[in-house]
Amino acid sequence: MTIEKLQLTLHSTGLKNVAGLGKGTSDPFAIVTLLATGPGEKPRVLGKTEVIKNSLSPKWTTSFLFDYSFGKETHINVSIVDEVRKQSDKPMGSAVFEIGDILGSRGSTKAKKTKEGRHTLRSRIQSSTQIGRKVGPQFAGNQTQKCGWII
Repeated sequence: MTIEKLQLTLHSTGLKNVAGLGKGTSDPFAIVTLLATGPGEKPRVLGKTEVIKNSLSPKWTTSFLFDYSFGKETHINVSIVDEVRKQSDKPMGSAVFEIGDILGSRGSTKAKKTKEGRHTLRSRIQSSTQIGRKVGPQFAGNQTQKCGWII
């Protein structure tokens, strides 16, 4: 089995405001858990994103690196939570993704409605060979002329 390091990034749209009447807009963050893949294994929390203040469509900058065995069914659970000061944080929704499904999707991006059906959660995966790769303009030709472009 081939093992590769993958990077997961997340964003969500259309979250329901659970902050409460007169308390502003929710401050969401996400918790990512790699679910157990076999007997004797335990789920492993990969981490949590930063809190995005006053947002119902957060695009988190935190990414998660993990090892993936191609051909082995692997699931992650993403829970979205509203950070609440001086009280318990409030759950906003969750979704389970299968890594192979994300990798097989166009652009290695998969959108899912949360279990609660209130909003959409998007996940994107890049392989370690794609991370940090920059794409810039490429020009080729044997008889170039002055184009007047300003870059």
